[in-house]
Amino acid sequence: MSQFTLIFTHYLKRAFRHPVNLLIYIALPLGLAALNMLGAVGMVELTEGADAVTETTAMATFLTMLFMVAFQFFSGEQLIYNIFDDLNQGDMRWRLAATPVPKRAFVNGIVAAGWTFNIIQGIVIVGVMALAFGIYWGNLLILVSVFLLVSVMSQLLAALIALLSKTRKTATIVSNIICFGMMLLSGTLFIPLGDSPVAEFVMQYSSPLPIAFRAILYTTPVLDNMNQAIINLGILVAVTVVLAGAVMAVGRRRKA
Repeated sequence: MSQFTLIFTHYLKRAFRHPVNLLIYIALPLGLAALNMLGAVGMVELTEGADAVTETTAMATFLTMLFMVAFQFFSGEQLIYNIFDDLNQGDMRWRLAATPVPKRAFVNGIVAAGWTFNIIQGIVIVGVMALAFGIYWGNLLILVSVFLLVSVMSQLLAALIALLSKTRKTATIVSNIICFGMMLLSGTLFIPLGDSPVAEFVMQYSSPLPIAFRAILYTTPVLDNMNQAIINLGILVAVTVVLAGAVMAVGRRRKA
């Protein structure tokens, strides 16, 4: 078995063996979505017929895509934890440095394991919500493309934060500020931003979070605008490329 496979398998198993990871990154988004759905179902019961069903499905779709995308970014903290505690500052650092395996191999395995966890996490969230409440799938190509881009973007953002931070505590704080900031600016933290043109622009384009979940919703009856979905997808590709370039540039500078 190759070095990469061993490292990748170790960190993927570690991610699923920690109950806190399963609680925060999978159970929590499902719980938040379910609680919001229960309230929504109670409200739409006041209406009758197909309209009630349509409204319930639309709400389920919105919540599913919102929390799926948001917690992709939150779970990037696992990469920060592994990088600092095992490679940069923890006691494990010296043991790993004494092995004949280059540090690059550990980093690659950690990133791949984090990306795989994100994939499984997103599939579970979408799958459970679809089974429990029903959702609009929209255009599957757009859905899968956005999902894969966001999962990669999450790892790149976490890697960039880790490279620019001196301690794990600092990196964790910065990561959480960015993640909660994206939710706040997207208008999904129940803090009204107003309905002015500026507020609408901020809620739609302020960060990858609203761009991503709206790209999916644009292919469903919830927002129904395929042209805008393609535009949002293009923006996500551009952001991913920029993040990848930033990670490579900072990584080279750190080596130098």
